[in-house]
Amino acid sequence: MIYKVFEQDANTLLEKPETGIGYQIISAFQYERHIMRKFVVYNTNLAVELDSEFIYHKNQVVQRGYNLMLGKSDVIMLETNSIKVLKKIDVENKIDYTNNLNNKGRYSGGKGAIDNPEERSNGTESFVRISAYEDDRRVDMVNKKLKPGSFATTKVDYLKCVMLNDNPIDRYALPNDEEIKWAFHINPKLGDILQRGVVQPAFGHIGGGIEAYFKSGTSDGTLISKRPYGK
Repeated sequence: MIYKVFEQDANTLLEKPETGIGYQIISAFQYERHIMRKFVVYNTNLAVELDSEFIYHKNQVVQRGYNLMLGKSDVIMLETNSIKVLKKIDVENKIDYTNNLNNKGRYSGGKGAIDNPEERSNGTESFVRISAYEDDRRVDMVNKKLKPGSFATTKVDYLKCVMLNDNPIDRYALPNDEEIKWAFHINPKLGDILQRGVVQPAFGHIGGGIEAYFKSGTSDGTLISKRPYGK
């Protein structure tokens, strides 16, 4: 099933880390029920239950659009204290797609960002957060920064994806398969903390792009621009 996340729960999710760029895999109890359920949540607002019908419902979102489904779906309330963000490996067996990697500048092997050590930004490297949503809730448009627990990719890897006409959904192993329409350009300040790694396979996608995880977000004023994808 597809649900609109209750506003309070959506705000709680916004305070928790992402599983990957633009989404969270979560487990939680539905309010006043005693069955643990798993969901893939897009942009903290739209939850697609991770069950045997996940692919069908995911395709409904792609065909009808995020905004339409958000407007027509029933609201689901969760037991706030039970919400847990899961890693990809918690819900999908590790699959080795490396033999199928294309020649569009992707990487094989390595670990995902959250499994690698923290490092400090040098103050000159740029990053890009790609998104299907103009109102990406992980981007703080008031303070011009990425919120804590958010993913992005390096500008170098983003440009490879664009210039080599690669598929960003497959490169960054995104679950929703919605067209990527926006690119938020970020220049972290000297000392901002990040972890970087290789996007791991998930949701039938190969991955192999570069991801960067900002556990504490980025400093104020680090969002440089919001542009249409590829521009």
